[in-house]
Amino acid sequence: MSLLDDDRFLIDGRKATITGTFAMIRSGLVDQLWMAENYLRERGHRLRIVECYRPLAQQSQSFRKEVSRLAAERPDRPSEQLVGLAGRHVSPPWIAPHSCGGAVDVVLASLDGAELDIGCHSNPKQPGDVSFPAARDLPERARANRMLLLSAMTHGGWVPHWYESWHFEIGTRFAALLTGSNEAVYGVIPDPHAEALWISG
Repeated sequence: MSLLDDDRFLIDGRKATITGTFAMIRSGLVDQLWMAENYLRERGHRLRIVECYRPLAQQSQSFRKEVSRLAAERPDRPSEQLVGLAGRHVSPPWIAPHSCGGAVDVVLASLDGAELDIGCHSNPKQPGDVSFPAARDLPERARANRMLLLSAMTHGGWVPHWYESWHFEIGTRFAALLTGSNEAVYGVIPDPHAEALWISG
């Protein structure tokens, strides 16, 4: 379903797409997102939803660009190593959590919707220590904001990414790995307009 149709949530426009796919999410995860939102509202804050679903073609293009960038930097590396290295910074399209509809990028906001500092901006060019959820080299206020966001999302059942403090997942392969589950709930959705996929879960 599209969060653009749910006025409980504040949608950030920085990743907006003409088709609105950036705001699509598995219908079964809306309640979990609302739990996080409600947790924050009780504490005088809100979520800003930056990105949910990312079409497979877009994810594939980003991954190919990362492989090409690494190939130019390290021409001596075989292609399978380049693919592995690229996967450290850009999810391979065949497992990408955003392309499963089971991931969200969010930031913390005040009740009036103003974005608050969590110590880094979403989607840096390269992950660094400051983007890790538990990074210590942050201003006190930014770290407090980050921990509040983390508490809210985990309260809603979301699994935090290991180095992106704005990224959370449920039901994906990465979430299964981190929670010790035997299998993922969601697979990649090749067609964002296949309505039955969004309605069923």
